[in-house]
Amino acid sequence: MAILVPSLQWTYATVLYLSLTTILSFLTSYIRLQTYNVAKNQNPEIAFSDIVVPVLQLVPNRAFFYPWTLLTESFVETSVFRFLIAIAVFYSGINYLEKHWNLNNENKVFSETVYYITIVTLATNGSTVLLEMLFHLLSFQSAKLTEPVNHGVYSLIMSFVVVLKQLSPEHNLKIFNTVSIRLRQLPFILLCAAVIVSLTIRSLVPVVPIFNNFYVSWVYLRYYQVNTLSDLLPSNNTRSVVRGDASDTFAFIQFFPAGLHKALKPLCRACYHTSALLGIIRPFNDDDIESGNLRTIKRLNTQTTTVTREIADRRRQVALQVLGERVNANPSGHGQEA
Repeated sequence: MAILVPSLQWTYATVLYLSLTTILSFLTSYIRLQTYNVAKNQNPEIAFSDIVVPVLQLVPNRAFFYPWTLLTESFVETSVFRFLIAIAVFYSGINYLEKHWNLNNENKVFSETVYYITIVTLATNGSTVLLEMLFHLLSFQSAKLTEPVNHGVYSLIMSFVVVLKQLSPEHNLKIFNTVSIRLRQLPFILLCAAVIVSLTIRSLVPVVPIFNNFYVSWVYLRYYQVNTLSDLLPSNNTRSVVRGDASDTFAFIQFFPAGLHKALKPLCRACYHTSALLGIIRPFNDDDIESGNLRTIKRLNTQTTTVTREIADRRRQVALQVLGERVNANPSGHGQEA
């Protein structure tokens, strides 16, 4: 089965982020144009690209004075091409989240989509700026810290791709009715493309924001997102909610081809135990993993009404295969990330 575009509907989250992107992008362009016209009279050699709006654009050495730019930066596009890409990504991605996330929002002011995008945006931009500042200081290029990062949609695109991998791993994305890509392969493809582009243009963009956004999004969904048990899995447990997704199919190593798993397992396991030791994440136990696997299988089974039997069977086989591999390879459990 091929996915072309998710079913779209105008939710308040869609209107919010499309409006935010449009208003901030046009406002930034307008201010830059007015500033450029004034500055050109004083310095004819100045270029339009030299004009910066630090109150809206994220500038590393000014972020302390304008901390809200850690959020606004992802919704400011400085070119028409990037703006059109951002609109398409936010329009389809936000509607996909709103449609598929069945979370308990009774005690929340906003939907889970708004919380997810806000948290991931702040964490991605904050960590990206710190890494770029460290890189430029070590390379003695402190002048770069006065330039805006201009990541825009790059700092959020992986947020939607990671959710696609989590919720619909066995769907196919068909491009021009010729090229078919399994959605579970899409994150790795985009990561490789980001590396190639950055090496080609010799720039930290897009590889740093895309890699950061990928990892931050996965950590939030894996360990912090609150899911309602009653919505996902019948249970007599006294706990009404569960935090994160402990299923084996959503382990970090599952984002990479099977041929790389053997080499990546030691690194993934070391990162997992180090993060747990530092208190960044809560270690999973066997009950968490088993519950996560059951919820994943149930979620995949509930989608059989909208997909062919072949795809539904393939989804169940993948979930059961990963569960079997974990039991055979690590019968004692201990909730290891790899």
